[in-house]
Order: sequence, then structure tokens, then C-alpha cells
Amino acid sequence: MGAIRATFCVQPVFGLVTPSEKAAALEFDLWAESGRDASMAEGHRSATEAVTSQWVLNADSQVLDVGCGNGWAVRSLVERGAAKGYGIDISPKMIAAAKAATSGDERYDFQVAAAERTPFSDGQMSHILNVESLYYYPDPAVALQEWARICRIGGHLSIMVDLYLESPATHTWINALDVDVHLLSTADILAMAKAAGWSKLNAISVKDPRPMADEASFKTGPYWPSYAMYKAYRETGSLLIYGQR
Repeated sequence: MGAIRATFCVQPVFGLVTPSEKAAALEFDLWAESGRDASMAEGHRSATEAVTSQWVLNADSQVLDVGCGNGWAVRSLVERGAAKGYGIDISPKMIAAAKAATSGDERYDFQVAAAERTPFSDGQMSHILNVESLYYYPDPAVALQEWARICRIGGHLSIMVDLYLESPATHTWINALDVDVHLLSTADILAMAKAAGWSKLNAISVKDPRPMADEASFKTGPYWPSYAMYKAYRETGSLLIYGQR
């Protein structure tokens, strides 16, 4: 995976802060209230489809999205053929939105829960998805261990991350966000996943296929102080990590 050649301010790396689960839950509740969950879903859709494209889903598939937001990815995976779709999120309002969108459909189960402490039994899941939320967890290593516990042998893990060490254009998000986060490298995630019991690990980057905004109409802000940073982010792409139990 190639890194972009650009110079931006890099924030402190993994381990120098401990994100707050309570603060993140409150922040994501605000996102749900403002409708930001829908825009986040649209922004992450193509990378999520890429990271789950190799999954074979059938009547035996039990899929879990950790940090599911409004449940959009879970719904997509069930529509692709999974027998049961589960989603957990620390935001009660995100889970309320996910439940409202699937009310009365027994193929879905959404619950308020932390990534490190899921309500599921050993080996229950066949596929586990994590989209753009690993760095919010107080202890990502514990989360990966917990996912290994609840995943059946031979099951699959797919992780998508936009904010990571090798994508320096995204590092301004750390200050733009109202909560603390880890700045994880690809090596950090792979090492934690391996230690947790995941095998056949692989990491690639994938670019968003949507048209890039043109510079003339681009609006800067806390997340994108310059067009150059936005362009560098789009050229670097999302980090996708695959593993198997």
C-alpha cells in the first residue's frame, strides 16, 4: 500500500490518548439527531462494499456490524443473503434509528453495546464488519479479542478505516472531532488483530469511485482546511483490513 508524498502535521500516535466511551456515545447521539448518520453512510458505502465484496452470504450467515450507526450496512448484508443481521453501537439514538428502519423484521437485531463487551455467545457470528470506528474505542486490542471470541472458526473479519497514520491528510480530523481518538497505523491494527487470534490478515487501500469535488466549488472547513488535503485524502483512499478466524 503506497503512502502519499505530502507534508502535513501529524498528531500523536496510538497509545498517547484514551478515548472516552461515554463522550463518544454522546457525540454519536448528536450525529443521529442532526441526520449526520445518513451522510456518513453514503460517504462510507463504496469502501464498505469493497471490504465485504468477497463475503459469501447464505442461510447459514450470521453477520455483525460493530459500530453500526443507523444499520445501513447490516441491511445491505441481509439483502445480499445473510440469514441474520446484528448491529451494535454505543449510541442509543443510532440504535433507535436502526430499529425503526427494520421494525417487525426478525432478520435484524440491534442493541446498544460497546465493541469490547458484546452481548453475543462464543462462535456466534460468521462475519464481523467494522466501519470507520476502531479508533474511537478505549482499547482497540480488547475489541479485536472480543470479536475473535464471538466469531466461529473460519469466520471473516473486515475493517474499514479512513483516519489512519498513513493517510496524513486526515490527521486534521483529530482536532476537528469533539472526542479523543487513537491514530492507528496499518501495522498497529494488523499486530493487534494477529495477537487477538485473527489469521490470513491482509491490508489494502481503495479509492472512492465517486467524482472528486472540483477546486473552484470546494468549501474548506475544520475537516478540510485546504483543497490540497481533500485531494490527498481521495488519492490515498480508505484502509481495508481482512482477517479470518
